[in-house]
Order: sequence, then structure tokens, then C-alpha cells
Amino acid sequence: MRSVITLIVLLCNLGIMVAQAPNRLNKKGERTGRWVTYMDDEEKIKSFEGKFRNGKAVGKAYFYDNEGILGRREINRFKKLKTIFYYPNGVVRMRGCARLENLTDKIHYYFYGKWKNYDTSGVLIKYCFYKQGELIKTIYKDKHNKTNDSLFEVLRLIDTEFAADNRRLTDSINANLKNTTRYNYFKRALTVHDSITFMRIGSIMDRYGYPSTQIAGEASGIPFYILGFAPVSLKEKYLPQLKMAADRGDINWKSLAFFIDKIKVAKNEKQIYGTQGTYDKDYKFKLYPCEDPENLNKRRAGVGLEPESE
Repeated sequence: MRSVITLIVLLCNLGIMVAQAPNRLNKKGERTGRWVTYMDDEEKIKSFEGKFRNGKAVGKAYFYDNEGILGRREINRFKKLKTIFYYPNGVVRMRGCARLENLTDKIHYYFYGKWKNYDTSGVLIKYCFYKQGELIKTIYKDKHNKTNDSLFEVLRLIDTEFAADNRRLTDSINANLKNTTRYNYFKRALTVHDSITFMRIGSIMDRYGYPSTQIAGEASGIPFYILGFAPVSLKEKYLPQLKMAADRGDINWKSLAFFIDKIKVAKNEKQIYGTQGTYDKDYKFKLYPCEDPENLNKRRAGVGLEPESE
């Protein structure tokens, strides 16, 4: 009897291990179970972690920035997304509720109700009230501490629509891996949606320059994040603005180093900070060629990167 119980326990444990295997698709090509994606080839810097059931997010989901630092957490409950955004230091930036609705022509992600906004030390600074994603009113704790709410709202809307479109179209692409016609259709649709987003971000930067945290508040990092997905030509066009933003503290120089190296590698040029590489046939990670390798660690230290080991 004891041996039978032991066997059952072992089989149950095995089942749990299989169920927890990440990044699986069901028979329809939909994401299911636990999913984890990464920013880097070494799979050390997370970009997303969450759970899915037949292509739909369930439970808690975590979204990370270019350095693997938690930027947003969502809890999916009955079509309600209880959402918290974080500063890089782990302090809550804002909290409130959002919804994700499947419309006939798109997925609509929007804020609703009262959102609380905090400064970097965790002090409440304002309340924002939304109705189906539209900012209705803002109440400040300190009447003299105001950001440009219009710019903040535009950037936030661009970001949420970009994420929703990418999620919807990526799921559609995965679901049609064996249907060439529909696969190519959704691939083209994704390219079109991305191009529209890049154009919207570009128009803001062309007119106003890179939005500072003083003006755009916590939405200041959105253009940098979205440009990370843009073609090399657009990355290069706005790189001078990104460097100036990093110099004044609106962008982390460490994150910008990854951005710059990706441009270099895409152009088959030597990278500057040694952030990009690949695995050889022996599964050993090797950096792509770097310019002036003797001073590589000095440049890495200048942007907050750890020394590169020999």
C-alpha cells in the first residue's frame, strides 16, 4: 500500500513539473501555462512573466524594463486588471484598474476609475480619474506640482495600444504557423501597426524633443521603450536625442548602452559596450566584436555595467 501511495505522489509531482514547463502552445497555437520571455540571448534579463489559459492571461503578470527591473504588475480577475506601475527603485509609481476588451477590429486596453500616482519616495502626489481610457480629471495633492497631463495621457495611450496590438497579432501569428496565407497576413498587420506607433512617437520627438520626466512624469520612458522595437534607421535618427536625455537623467545610460550596441550589431559594426553576443557550438557565450577592446571595461564602468570577464 505504501509503495502505491509513493508511486501516486511521484506521478503527481511529475505532472506538476510538466505543467510548469514554460512557453508552451496548445493545439490551436495559443499560449498556455507559464510563460517567461527575456531581453537578452543569455536569458538573464526578463521582459515578461505570467500565465495563460488558451491564449488569455490569467492570474498575475509581470512586465520588466530593459535591465530586467520590474516595471508593471497586473492581476487578472473577472476582466479586471488590478495594475501597479513601479519606479526602478521598486517604489510604486501608480496603481489602479484597467480592462482589456476584445472588439471586432482590435483589442482595447484602457484605464478606468481612480488611479493613485506617487513620487519616487512613495508619497501620493495626485489622483487621476479615467472613463474607458479617457482622463476625466486630475486632483493634485500639491497644486504647484503639475506635469503635462495631456502629453502623459498621449504617451500612455500609445504604450497601451502598442502592447495590446502586439499581444493580439503575435497570438494570431503563433496560431497560424501552418497556414502560410494567414501567417503572412498577420505578420504584415503587425508591421503596419508597429509603423504607425513609431510614426506617432516620432512626431512627438520631432516637435518637442525627448519628453523629460519633469514634463511627462512617469510616461517619460515610453518613447525609449518603443524605439527599442523600431528599425535601425529610426533608432539612429533619434539616438542624439536619447543621449541628451540620458545625460540629464531621463534615460538610464546602462539601458542606452544596450540600445546602442544593438544598432552597431545590426549594421555589422563593432559594438561599443560589449552587451551583445551569441553561443558557439560548445554552448559558450561569446561577445560580438567590440571596438577598442583594451578599454572596454572602462567604457562599461562609465555607464554602470559590470566588467566583462575574460
